[in-house]
Amino acid sequence: MKLITKIILILILSITYSYSACNFKAELGIKRAEFESKEIVGAPLPGEYENLDFYGILAEDICPEQNLKDIAIEYKFLNDELIAINLIALNDETNSVSEKLTLMNYMKKNYGQFDTTQNPKSFTGYEIVDKSNKFIVYQRIPNDQGVIDEQIYISTPKLDEKLMKYMQDMEMQLMKDSQ
Repeated sequence: MKLITKIILILILSITYSYSACNFKAELGIKRAEFESKEIVGAPLPGEYENLDFYGILAEDICPEQNLKDIAIEYKFLNDELIAINLIALNDETNSVSEKLTLMNYMKKNYGQFDTTQNPKSFTGYEIVDKSNKFIVYQRIPNDQGVIDEQIYISTPKLDEKLMKYMQDMEMQLMKDSQ
């Protein structure tokens, strides 16, 4: 009887582990120096805004157990603080990544089910989840060329507010500069 109980417990734990969300190896709010000391990624990607930097890596390198093939993880820093993490489908003109529903299924599995109609491949729109002091936005929107911009944005309400204020300030400055 003890053997059967142990086997059941091991199965439950392994199933729970295999269906847990990706460990991004960095907590939101972490400082850039601490993030860089973890040697998760290389140098930041070139950016267009001062004090806003992006570090990118393939999701398979960070969380191989999640089967996130052709998905990138983007770590977003504002003023040396990790303010958001994005998972981005690396689509081409055929939308081959989004057609596999990898990111959509990851969102549903880890952050909750949402209505994608009877044909999830035709879903277009947003899903916003606010839970456990996390602010999560799933987006699946085609651009002007028909390539689907599919991503999951993860932040906290406080950090997201900082980012939105920064972006508003940048837009205001750009408008001022153009006059």
